[in-house]
Amino acid sequence: MEKTAKQINLRVKEFSCTGCVTDIETILNNTIGILKAKTDYATGIINIEYEPAEIEENEILSILNKLGLQIKVI
Repeated sequence: MEKTAKQINLRVKEFSCTGCVTDIETILNNTIGILKAKTDYATGIINIEYEPAEIEENEILSILNKLGLQIKVI
């Protein structure tokens, strides 16, 4: 079976607090199509592994924008 998962790495301009990081990770990990999301408060990096047949990159970016995050794909 062919692996179809993709990965996106994002830099967040600023996390409000460590609790927010946990909340963001929970929201992403409970989103259909996202296989794994890991946030790093210290570096401001979010690593997301997702299934493009279920969710598109722009949908992921939209979710994070709606949460009030200023993000940049790296």
